[in-house]
Amino acid sequence: MLRTQRPSKSKVSPILSGQSLKLREGVYRQLKDREWMFNRAENEIIFLIHKTGAYGVVVRKEDIDWNEC
Repeated sequence: MLRTQRPSKSKVSPILSGQSLKLREGVYRQLKDREWMFNRAENEIIFLIHKTGAYGVVVRKEDIDWNEC
């Protein structure tokens, strides 16, 4: 009898305000900067701020490259 192993569940770390996040390639091509700072999240929407703090952008959670965090 063969037993299959279930993949271990990785724990998701909370995202802290100011944490660096990177946009996925191919989304928002008009934005030259790919790295942004996390501000807050509401439901499926993520509010990001530019590293200068001068402006921000609102994206969907699937627009973030979570492997680069």
